[in-house]
Amino acid sequence: MNTIQIPWGQILLYLHTAAALACMVRVLYKQRNTGTAFAWLIILFLFPLFGVVAYLMLGEPRLGLARAKRTAEMNRFYSEFAERYLADIDLDVTNAIRPRYRGIAKVAADTTGLGATRNNAMTLLSTTDEIVDTMLADIRAAEQSCLLAFYIIDPQGRIEMLLDAVIEAARRGVDCAVLADAVGSRRFLNGVWAKKLRTAGVEVHAALPVGPLRTLFTRSDLRNHRKILIIDKKIGYTGSYNLVDPRFFKQNSGVGEWVDVMMRCTGPMVLEMTAVFYADLAVENDENLVGVQQYLDTYSEIIPAMLPDKMRAGNIAAQVIPSAPDQGERVIYETIISAIYSATRKIVITSPYFVPDDPLLMALTTAAKRGVDVTLILPAKVDSLMVRYASRAYYPMLLKAGVNIALFEGGLLHAKTMTIDEGYTLFGTVNMDMRSFFLNLEISLAVYDKTITGQVIDLQQTYLKNSRYVSMKGWQQRARWWGLVENTVRLMSPLL
Repeated sequence: MNTIQIPWGQILLYLHTAAALACMVRVLYKQRNTGTAFAWLIILFLFPLFGVVAYLMLGEPRLGLARAKRTAEMNRFYSEFAERYLADIDLDVTNAIRPRYRGIAKVAADTTGLGATRNNAMTLLSTTDEIVDTMLADIRAAEQSCLLAFYIIDPQGRIEMLLDAVIEAARRGVDCAVLADAVGSRRFLNGVWAKKLRTAGVEVHAALPVGPLRTLFTRSDLRNHRKILIIDKKIGYTGSYNLVDPRFFKQNSGVGEWVDVMMRCTGPMVLEMTAVFYADLAVENDENLVGVQQYLDTYSEIIPAMLPDKMRAGNIAAQVIPSAPDQGERVIYETIISAIYSATRKIVITSPYFVPDDPLLMALTTAAKRGVDVTLILPAKVDSLMVRYASRAYYPMLLKAGVNIALFEGGLLHAKTMTIDEGYTLFGTVNMDMRSFFLNLEISLAVYDKTITGQVIDLQQTYLKNSRYVSMKGWQQRARWWGLVENTVRLMSPLL
């Protein structure tokens, strides 16, 4: 009796090929960025098995059905929050924003519901000691609430002192909450400090939790990259600084100490930053959503006492721009591109990670060709080898167009700033790469003010004093095989 031999190898080959082709078709339909689509097609063609698994896990910004449902409900949160709590404030910024920047402000406002506000005050903090000292003073003076949301919390050195201050605030009756990214702050969330905070009455939440089962339904590399501290709904901080002490953090990475900046803000914009914090907290689970809604209902009785006099902190017009993969629009990317095209004299950008796509590259090179002085200040050493090679692959195109590239040698320059001419600053958590533009939850401040822009420009100039410029001649004299390595890695740059 003849037995039927099932060609399992051939069947698996057919199934594997069908899966790879299905992923390729999905790439063509789903990936709006040409570079990203091209990179995925290369991976699926050259490494079909790996490519299928990688695309299913990382190819699309899947946040899960439950979170998507909560997010749909919270997408109205920003605008409703602004309408509810800023209704008594004169929000007309027509005379506070120069005409050429009003369209840029509208790009973000139409997506997020958070428009520019005036009567704000801002203080630029440019050293770690200055940042920590100022934060400590405000936490110790907190009377009502202390809200922290950070990508990385690393309880070493002075950060232990700061967390102790949060515990002390909770013990004297201040409402304290900490939202830490589940990946960036894994050690903190699983360590003794999270337990100490909870024991003292501090709410500690993990943002975007990960796990083997979650990976099947949600994309695990979408991270909450925001850095926010809010005291009493009156004082807000944001910028590039994670809760880390650079004397201890990543000392074995060979890049030196991290160099960061933060902005201390008062005025109406702090309420918008508060909205961002509560929206992030609410979408994590249904319990948080209900709790935040109930808390804000009771909080509505406190707001009138703060407005309008106590919110008139200064004369700065500024806008809070939260960006996230579930917004549907690429709000921060569109803001950056629009700002670059608005420049007439000078653009200076600092970013630890610089991996542009074609539209951003064209915006920068076109600006330089039309006579704008364009300068990129990047760290000489970064903690990602792939990013380092991918970034360098763009140097020849930038240098040829006349873009100045300065490599900072005083550590890992982690500040994310962009100044346009003398009157516009973009400041916050966004790196100049596709991950920050399209995948991470980020927060930026658009500042329509000459004084603050001048202060940021002065800070950028101090970075330049500790930098060396890259020349076209020097770059061309390198060994040719470096170009091959860098351009090969560049093919994957949309995925970095």
